[in-house]
Amino acid sequence: MKGKIIQIIPAPSNLVIVSTVDGEVCEEPPLCLALTNQGEILIMHIDGVGLIDEVHEAIDMDYFKWK
Repeated sequence: MKGKIIQIIPAPSNLVIVSTVDGEVCEEPPLCLALTNQGEILIMHIDGVGLIDEVHEAIDMDYFKWK
């Protein structure tokens, strides 16, 4: 269970989200990292209309990678 977000920090500049859209591999940087009061670290994403959500809920992500 995810807790309440208590701290937001910048995402590392070399972390990317990799997803496949219509057979094409897409890479994009995460918006930030969020620490919860449960001790979890969430990777956050912003969509084209400005909605901010956890990556796993916002897009059909395949994996993360470090550049």
